Amino acid sequence: MLKTWIAASCMLWCVGLCCGARNLTKLHLLGLFPMTGVWAGGTAMSIATELALRDINDNVDILSGYEVVLIRKDSGCDGGTATNALFEELYNQSTTKMMIIGAGCSIATEPTAQASHHWNLIQMSISSSPLLSNRAMFPLSFRLMPPESNFNIGKLALFKKYGWKKVATLCQSVPLFSLSMADLHRDATELGIEIIAAESFVDSPGVSIENIKNVGARIIVVGVYSEMARKVFCEVYRQKMYSSKYVWIVTGWLEFNWWREPSESIDCTPDQMDKATANQFGMYIDNFPSDQNSTPSVSGLTTSGFLERFKVIAETESPESMTGYTETTIIYDTVWTAALALHQAQTTLEALDPPKQLEDFSYDEQTAQIFYDIISNLTFEGISGPVRVDRKGDRLGLVEALQLQDGTLVSIGVIDPTSETKDLITDGYQAIFWPDGAPPIDFMMYREDNQTIHIPVFIAGVALSLVGTVLASSFLAFNIHFRKLRVIKMSSPKINNLMLIGGLLAYVSIIFLGVDTSIASTENFVWMCKAKTWCLSFGFSIAFGSLFSKTWRVHKIFTNKTAMKLVVKDSWLIGMVMTLVAIDTVILILWEIVDPVSANRQRGTEVIDEENDDIVHIPIRMMCESVHQIYFIGAFYIINGLLLIFGAFLAWETRKVTIPALNDSKYIGVCIYNVLILSFVGAMVSFVVENRNTHYALLGALIWLSTTITLCIVFVPKIKTRNDVAPAKNTTMTQQGGNSMDMQRENQLLRREIFRLKNSCKCQAHGDSTDADKIKATPSL
Repeated sequence: MLKTWIAASCMLWCVGLCCGARNLTKLHLLGLFPMTGVWAGGTAMSIATELALRDINDNVDILSGYEVVLIRKDSGCDGGTATNALFEELYNQSTTKMMIIGAGCSIATEPTAQASHHWNLIQMSISSSPLLSNRAMFPLSFRLMPPESNFNIGKLALFKKYGWKKVATLCQSVPLFSLSMADLHRDATELGIEIIAAESFVDSPGVSIENIKNVGARIIVVGVYSEMARKVFCEVYRQKMYSSKYVWIVTGWLEFNWWREPSESIDCTPDQMDKATANQFGMYIDNFPSDQNSTPSVSGLTTSGFLERFKVIAETESPESMTGYTETTIIYDTVWTAALALHQAQTTLEALDPPKQLEDFSYDEQTAQIFYDIISNLTFEGISGPVRVDRKGDRLGLVEALQLQDGTLVSIGVIDPTSETKDLITDGYQAIFWPDGAPPIDFMMYREDNQTIHIPVFIAGVALSLVGTVLASSFLAFNIHFRKLRVIKMSSPKINNLMLIGGLLAYVSIIFLGVDTSIASTENFVWMCKAKTWCLSFGFSIAFGSLFSKTWRVHKIFTNKTAMKLVVKDSWLIGMVMTLVAIDTVILILWEIVDPVSANRQRGTEVIDEENDDIVHIPIRMMCESVHQIYFIGAFYIINGLLLIFGAFLAWETRKVTIPALNDSKYIGVCIYNVLILSFVGAMVSFVVENRNTHYALLGALIWLSTTITLCIVFVPKIKTRNDVAPAKNTTMTQQGGNSMDMQRENQLLRREIFRLKNSCKCQAHGDSTDADKIKATPSL
């Protein structure tokens, strides 16, 4: 069943010639009024119908010789079933001939099998259900109440006037509103308006309203009955969606002061409801046009004259408080439509061969077509404005735009659906009130913020890189110049040189990391990205590979049972480092050939402006990316990650080694821990931090710290102790004898230290081994 709010109905029922005081033939109108039920507006409507019948019967130019009489029936809560039952009852009365039906009750979505043939009669309704526009289901239906979908014209005109291109909809899950919202979605899309949220609910609107809030909608169209409307706006108050930044457009025909009616379903106070509903808009038919903006109706009455007479009959000074009051002018014009159709049909019927009269014709297909054609082309001025219907039988009436200002609905404009533009006309109407002095925007304003590295930040990064480069170059010069000193010689100066070269590459990568499109063109930016990747990859592999190889040598000597017989030359360590570099080279070349990087725009997390919550900032970063880069980056992470973990393990295993001759073994272990920790922190930063400047500052600082701390830990002690073991003159000693004596003293010290460490670690050699065997193996270090 289609549960629509009920209007009224009238059925002309000819029962034959009835003689009264004036010897007039009585034509009976059956009025189906909702006297009870959810929407009991029948009292006000029956009064308007009675007023129309008085004016029709007193008019000598209409239906001369006839008197129209009303038969009032209560359509109740289930008007569709009641209407079908009444049709069946009247049809079974042989003396009854139905001529015109005006049904405003809840119409069944599909008539019963017994009464289906009655629905082919002419129907006149003021129900607003969009379903009645379906000519396949109701081929002979007419109504002066525009369907709910017709009010979409006013909503679209409001969108157009203020340039709103993004709207949300919320409706109660009943056909009246769901069908009209579907029509709104279709028409809005055709006009280029985006429906960013389309929510519906059955009983509780809380989740739907929260969803609308989350998408950032500002313009919301609502289709609900009064009880649900109270729930909606109580929730609107709770979610603070009633500020000047929001526009709510509700059903325009809800009863007077509906938001202030007490309801057990909400816990909001009247003051809170006033705040939530303030300045909302509504669309409805202009059923009470002002006398200045309209001409007298066919009955001679104006709007003010109608209202005065209605007050007298209703015996009230405030008829607007009556349920159904807003439809009184429409039902008045509906009765007049029936009377004018009968009046014109009388002439047409008399011209038939053989001629017919209103009181004696059979309601056949020919007669039905006569009435259909008459009503389809009927035009007259009613109390509610011009009366004319479209091809679907729906009235083309003026749509009035309303706004709730200071607790009172005022008219702010009108839309003529017959015009070509269908614009909102506001001249001569109450000015629209905007709390902020201007209409709000329709959606959060999105601003793209190109995240480039600020020049001061970049300069700071370049400065750090240069400082690191100078530091590494100084260490390299020192290492080469004093390569013959014992403190340098015993720590593998060639490997240390590789470590410094790796550090230099790491420092240079900081500069490339800070170059973006604010400094270089897009093409050059891509080259800078590639240079950064190559420098950082090679720098890490060379520098950390050097640390790793030296740690591995110490571990082999002091933990392997045959370490005293193992010759670990520098060439082996250099080969180990070059192997890591070769692996990096293969990966980088494959990356460049198979899936080269390109400059792409990357959107960051949206941030609402602190000063204006209508503005959302979208960070845009220019990134060097490729389609399958995750596989190549993953390869680096896996290889270097395993290398870091294994290096940390070796450093832990050799943590107690403190041999003066191998003077940097303990320091190298500390360096490995330092690189391990800072590398993992750097990896997290590169994935988590989105702000371009923060990302560069943190990542550059981590690279600089990791490199600088490592180099300082390794080389500062060498600088401080370069003269502790051997005098400075040894740097120029060239005689073979002097060198030989020096080497013998160093070997003796080294043998004693190794022997002590082996005993303390309980790593005894085989029983047949002698100190002489250990001494023989010592020079292989």
